[in-house]
Amino acid sequence: MKYRFEHEFACDPDTLMRTMFEEGLIEGLKPSLTRLLEGESLAWEGTSSGVKRRVRYLPVPKIRSVGPKKVDPRWMEWVEESEVDYSRARGRYRNVPTTPRVAELLKNHGEFEFVGLPGGRTRRVMTGELRVEVFMLGAIAERVIHAYAKEILDEEAGALARLLADRKRTA
Repeated sequence: MKYRFEHEFACDPDTLMRTMFEEGLIEGLKPSLTRLLEGESLAWEGTSSGVKRRVRYLPVPKIRSVGPKKVDPRWMEWVEESEVDYSRARGRYRNVPTTPRVAELLKNHGEFEFVGLPGGRTRRVMTGELRVEVFMLGAIAERVIHAYAKEILDEEAGALARLLADRKRTA
C-alpha cells in the first residue's frame, strides 16, 4: 500500500528540519505522546549535509490478538532509520521491526520533504510504501497499521508544533 501524510507547521523549513532531527528529540516529546509506550534515540550522526539517525519506537498496542493468537506488544516495535539533507529539504526513512519474524513480513520505507509555504509556514510531506507479506490478511493488516501510523504521526506533529511554538515564545 502506498501512502501520503501531510502536516503543516508555523515555521520555516530549516527550523522544522533542524528541530525534527535534534539529537534526543523523541525523549523530549515522549511525555506528550500518548500512543507511545517507549521512544529511544539509538544513534545520531551529523553528516556534511544533514543528519542520520536511528530511533526505536514501541507503540501502545492497538491489536491485542489475531483470532485466538495473542499479539505480543513487542511485535509492533520498530526502529526508524532515517536521514535528512538540509540543503535539499528532503530525506528518506525505513522502519524496521525489531522482531526478526515480523521484519521478514513487514516492509516500510519512504521519503519526506519540507515545503515552504506563504507566511513562514512549512508543510511536511511523508510518502511511502507499506507491505505486509501475509497471504490474504496482508492487505487488512496494512490498512490497520496505516490508520494507526496516521494517529501516531498526527500526535507527533501536534507535540512538535507545540515545542516549536514554545521555543518561538521564549526566543
